[in-house]
Amino acid sequence: MSDDGADLAGECQRTIRLLEMQRRTHYDLVQENGQRRLTAPEVARGERQRGKGAEIFLGRLPRDCYEDELMPLLEQMGRLLELRLMLDFSGSTRGYAFALFEDPRIARRACERLDGYEIRPGHRIGVVKSMDNCRLFFGGVPKTKTKSEFIEELTKILDGITDVYVYPNAHDRNLNRGFIFVEFKDHRAAAMARRKLIPGKVMLWDHEIAVDWADPEPGDPIDEDIMETVTALFLRNLALDMAQQKVKEILYKHTNVPILKLKKINHFAFIHYENREAAKTVMDIMQKSDSIVEKQGWEIRWAKPIGASKILERARYIREAVANSKVEKTEKLRSKERKKRSSKTPTKTHEDNVYLAQMKTLQNFVKERFDATCTFDCIQILDASGYIGRIIVHKDEFIMCEFQGEPMASKHKAMSEASIKVYQYLTSMLPNNVPQLFEQHYIVSGMDIDPVIGTPNVWHPGLVQN
Repeated sequence: MSDDGADLAGECQRTIRLLEMQRRTHYDLVQENGQRRLTAPEVARGERQRGKGAEIFLGRLPRDCYEDELMPLLEQMGRLLELRLMLDFSGSTRGYAFALFEDPRIARRACERLDGYEIRPGHRIGVVKSMDNCRLFFGGVPKTKTKSEFIEELTKILDGITDVYVYPNAHDRNLNRGFIFVEFKDHRAAAMARRKLIPGKVMLWDHEIAVDWADPEPGDPIDEDIMETVTALFLRNLALDMAQQKVKEILYKHTNVPILKLKKINHFAFIHYENREAAKTVMDIMQKSDSIVEKQGWEIRWAKPIGASKILERARYIREAVANSKVEKTEKLRSKERKKRSSKTPTKTHEDNVYLAQMKTLQNFVKERFDATCTFDCIQILDASGYIGRIIVHKDEFIMCEFQGEPMASKHKAMSEASIKVYQYLTSMLPNNVPQLFEQHYIVSGMDIDPVIGTPNVWHPGLVQN
């Protein structure tokens, strides 16, 4: 039999297996936008929503590995709500897929059991938790507009909006800070909104707006079981001049729940309660409509415990601070010599030295650990009120990650903040228990592979084959 005949026969057999799987499971199988979506009946009928935190990423899949081979494996972990297999234009798989389970615990168990699983003799797959980013950043918005005005205007052009986060100006609470975050019902809705807004200029009330993915929250991914034992709440968007005692009095007045400890830092605070029940009572009260949180424009959520990597980061910062201080002393000793060589050449300020050292540290780290390169850029905000640092980490023509920082008063501060955040994010992606992922020569997938098909805005190291 010729190669063409063998390929045709293989394709027919695969089609038969897929049809048999559909008859057995009653799942819907639909191909769209570079992917094939296998969906559970209750989801397809709209009887069940796709939950957050229950999706996993499967990488290093054989190029001829399809749903008929993956689904029996995934079903062993628990109820599978959806399987999205990424395809190229020829119909072959792109070597990775996303699986959504009915519960985050099942997703966590799947990662533990399937990461490194030998799906075929000599072929092991990689499995990690997928981070489904559902939030977009809107920069350069009119500072006089309120939350209700943003919701009314944005819902005219975008679908799936669940909330809009507006942060009051630190000095005038009648104004916002010139940027907002828009939350969507799921990652796909956010991706579709971003795709709709990105091609041309986005105008709101005659203001040109910058739109991009919101940065993932920093820190370790926290186990859901651990989060269910947390007894502290995180409150932000507080007025800078509001006293710590005042915050405590307001919360107690509106909840009647005693506070064990409260610590206010700038515009946010951590509130500790005696037990989980007390903290949940406060959370339930604060999440009701017309609560003090809504009236004040605050934002409240469960506080995240400090993870092991955070402790290591703090130790690393101390070491780097000591090293930087030595560099600064050396620089001072050489400053006179530089002045003599060229009196017309201005010496670098302390701020210059700090942000350049941070950028250099990041560049060296990326080169050493990923054999990649950093591209640095500083963008001036449209209303000229500040600057945003932008960093792209790329390996050859492949983008590993793209980061855009918070608005800062100066270029130096913008690049400093961006460099620190990227360094934190990359180091957090180096788990001690799977260092081998970074020793293998695999291309790293981009943070934004395809906004249309709903690929999470996070890169998965070492899990996409070249």
